[in-house]
Amino acid sequence: MNAGLTIQATTRLSTLPLGPWAGLGVLGGWAAAALLGGGLLLRRRDA
Repeated sequence: MNAGLTIQATTRLSTLPLGPWAGLGVLGGWAAAALLGGGLLLRRRDA
């Protein structure tokens, strides 16, 4: 959740645990992992 919210932040960036670009990278990584996992499960279960 924090990774997604840091992308939207425009003020007090020094107080955030992640920077906006790092937050975008984390959010993209989680999305890619979910899509990859779903694709693998679909390929395995749907013959």
